[in-house]
Amino acid sequence: MKFLRLFILLFVATGFTAHSVIAEETVNTVERKQIVELLPEDFKPAFTKETVIKLNAIVHRSFEAINDYDESVKAARGALIEAMKPDASSDTKAMAMKKLAHISELNKQSKAALSDMKAAETELRNSDEEYNSAILAGMVDFVEDVEREISAQYTKLQAMMLESKS
Repeated sequence: MKFLRLFILLFVATGFTAHSVIAEETVNTVERKQIVELLPEDFKPAFTKETVIKLNAIVHRSFEAINDYDESVKAARGALIEAMKPDASSDTKAMAMKKLAHISELNKQSKAALSDMKAAETELRNSDEEYNSAILAGMVDFVEDVEREISAQYTKLQAMMLESKS
């Protein structure tokens, strides 16, 4: 029984000692942390107002193109499939050509937006203006993705149309 009491006493004493060591380490860690004060002048906007307006306009053009594309591509694909049938009328083929021409126009719009975005990116990088490179990269990626998607699908639809003419 004496050993049990001695063991419990030793266990309790060790617990208090360990707890005080942990508390002391926590205090030392807090003391070692450096406090950095940020003032309003330390915060800078991602872009100047003019640059935001310019880049957003390009992204918006790309956004409109992809939205129009998303609404139009299914109908264009369906019209081309109908036009490929051996008994397709000239009206059906004309409708398919019209829908393909619309996708072609969206393809041109996406390419123009990408060209404008690349030019704006180069201009911004060559300027002494401070900007947020992560936000710029996201904008460029979006415009590139839109152009890539529309171009790839336009190429496929064009190939379908050429196949139907053969």
